[in-house]
Amino acid sequence: MKKDYNPVHPYQKLGGWLLLIVIVTFIGALSTAINLLSKDGLRSLQNFEGGRLWLELLIQLCWIYAGALQVTYAVMIIKRDPRFGRTWQLIYIGTFLRALARLVMGLSYGFPTPALAASGSPEYVYAFGLTNAIVAFLPPIVNLLLLTLYLKKSVRVRTYMGSGKYLQLAFFPRNAEAPVPMVPDAPAEQEED
Repeated sequence: MKKDYNPVHPYQKLGGWLLLIVIVTFIGALSTAINLLSKDGLRSLQNFEGGRLWLELLIQLCWIYAGALQVTYAVMIIKRDPRFGRTWQLIYIGTFLRALARLVMGLSYGFPTPALAASGSPEYVYAFGLTNAIVAFLPPIVNLLLLTLYLKKSVRVRTYMGSGKYLQLAFFPRNAEAPVPMVPDAPAEQEED
């Protein structure tokens, strides 16, 4: 963050989609914490054993990982830390691993769909569970693509961050040219590390 930083343009203040992202991220992290404390969260581990226990533990650890990184990157955005894009992208590793663990658990131990099991045939339940587990890979990929485009194209993010360094530190749009900011960047000597 810059010392004695006095924004002169509205884009130099946290706002727009970036503010919405910060708010939704904090709500998502709170939701993750509540889910972990629910009966289907960490307390459910006592219901499993063997390989299923380890897969369920991996799923729960991925939730913790994602929740912790959500709070971290939201705070990084508020503090104008250029590493926020990389941290944001790291969340998708946990999301992908969680979806993969759910798919492996479903293939190995059956898909947990009690409502369908009571009303449908076993083949239907399996097909629905498998489809659901495979489709679970789609949202992280779409979200990561949208995030990458947003980081590459957003003039607000570029102006708010005060430099294009956030793109250089991110994994995917690393070589992308940053958008032109609405106001010139502050001199580098005003930045503190």
